[in-house]
Amino acid sequence: LKGNFARVEHQSQMFFGGLAPHVLPALSMHLPPGSHSAYFTDLNGNVSTSRFRAAPSVPKGAQGNQYSYMELRPRFPLMGGWNYTFTLGWDAPLKDSTGYDASTGEYIIGIPVHTPIPGAVVDDATVKVVLPEGAT
Repeated sequence: LKGNFARVEHQSQMFFGGLAPHVLPALSMHLPPGSHSAYFTDLNGNVSTSRFRAAPSVPKGAQGNQYSYMELRPRFPLMGGWNYTFTLGWDAPLKDSTGYDASTGEYIIGIPVHTPIPGAVVDDATVKVVLPEGAT
């Protein structure tokens, strides 16, 4: 890349010849069915250019082929080699990921612990599971 980023020049590329292959204008990902209250924030705060389409909840053990869909459009297009720190979060029904083992008397939670962005490299990730008040 040479020179400074020019938004007008970048926007005109979308209409005259398409974006360069090293430009990532948006990220799309599947979230678990039943997800709701999705949010996308960066270091400046809430990013309102995201779009979320929820799929109905699927109880644990049931087969479902629908996913909630999240499309993120960062504040600026991501170019090759640029870093962009952001937080993606959502709420999901507890019944979709928990179970009870009668033989041990313990509750079990099963959630995926990976990035929903295919092919992404993650240097540092924090996973938080917040249970209802009184749960142990």
